[in-house]
Amino acid sequence: MRLKKATLCKRLLGMVGIILISTLPYFHDVITGAQGIRYGVPIIGAEKLFTGPDGLVMGFSSYRVFLYTLCIHLFAHIGYVGWMMDAKGKYYRIALLVPVILSGYTTALILLNAKETSFNETSTKLFLTLGISLGVLIYYILDNRKKIQEHAQT
Repeated sequence: MRLKKATLCKRLLGMVGIILISTLPYFHDVITGAQGIRYGVPIIGAEKLFTGPDGLVMGFSSYRVFLYTLCIHLFAHIGYVGWMMDAKGKYYRIALLVPVILSGYTTALILLNAKETSFNETSTKLFLTLGISLGVLIYYILDNRKKIQEHAQT
């Protein structure tokens, strides 16, 4: 049985995508070294673009720390989204919305340089987690009300 070219290409792109995503936690090592951007890496001005007048890179002490933090959070977010996409038809899929939203929220805070704001406080994240969890629970109960009532009668 031979694979069609489109199927083979789709699978190959999927494998390459997974390999590229798996390098995200180490991407900062490829781009930067202890003294800054590595030799041979094209200078596109991203470091200067993200550096504020206070000398901090998006609120982080260096470009390397910023890249590491961003990539590690992006890695987690992509993993949760992938798990949620793979869990189609599973009963726990709706619960995966909680880590997907929270990891997306944290990644957005990093990209928007809002880590020193009230949006990044522990109480805000705790209330956000509780609110999302409560919303997911209410949606699950309302969506499965008939099944729950049938189970309670038996």
